[in-house]
Amino acid sequence: MAGRDPLSSSVCDRAREWSSLRLDGELSLLEEELLDRHLGVCDPCLAFAEGMRSTTSTLREAAPEIPARRTALPAAPRRRRRRSVFSVERRRTALVAAAALVLGALVGSFFERPSQPAPPGQPPQVSLLTRDVNHLRDLPRQAPRTLPAPATSTPPNPPEGVI
Repeated sequence: MAGRDPLSSSVCDRAREWSSLRLDGELSLLEEELLDRHLGVCDPCLAFAEGMRSTTSTLREAAPEIPARRTALPAAPRRRRRRSVFSVERRRTALVAAAALVLGALVGSFFERPSQPAPPGQPPQVSLLTRDVNHLRDLPRQAPRTLPAPATSTPPNPPEGVI
């Protein structure tokens, strides 16, 4: 085989695969024609295809055998549930996450406390957001501007070189 063309071995591999597919009726007409042409010139592939055809027909025509006695598959071993290192680590992680959430809620509630009431005689402090919203409400309202319609003249010439 040292003198064989490497391309022909891939063609022979494909022909052997197609020989199997032909037995199952899974080849297109084109593939069948290409296979027939190759089998006409390649004796090893023809012998392979004939051997496969005869083996397949023998297996398909044989009656199925019924075993003399029943065989039972062994049952899969039951897994013992045991505590693993991962469950301890998961619990620890969940505990740390819960503690972080509680701490974050406490710190957040501290900063979000309402400010001390203003001493009598001074106006209460207004937050920046409330002040800005009130300022926007006081602005005069105007009708939305309409854009002028584009002029309908001859379309401009495209730049040179563009079609």
